[in-house]
Amino acid sequence: MISENLLKEILEDDLGIELDGIESDTLLFSSGIVDSFALVTLMMRIEQETGLKINPSDVTLENFDSMQRMVSFVERAKSE
Repeated sequence: MISENLLKEILEDDLGIELDGIESDTLLFSSGIVDSFALVTLMMRIEQETGLKINPSDVTLENFDSMQRMVSFVERAKSE
């Protein structure tokens, strides 16, 4: 599984993003906090941590625009 704490660690340690003011439902891509290059790192780490293979068709704002959405996506994908 993936947790918001692990996602925070990835954002801060791997991507150098300051987490002040970032909540679980903060829109990361829509607000410009995270860009498409950072998305690749996020996807790779989520795949490593969960064993999931993320399909390009799953890479949407609905699934990846916030930490909360990423956790929900992984939970749904793991249950399928």
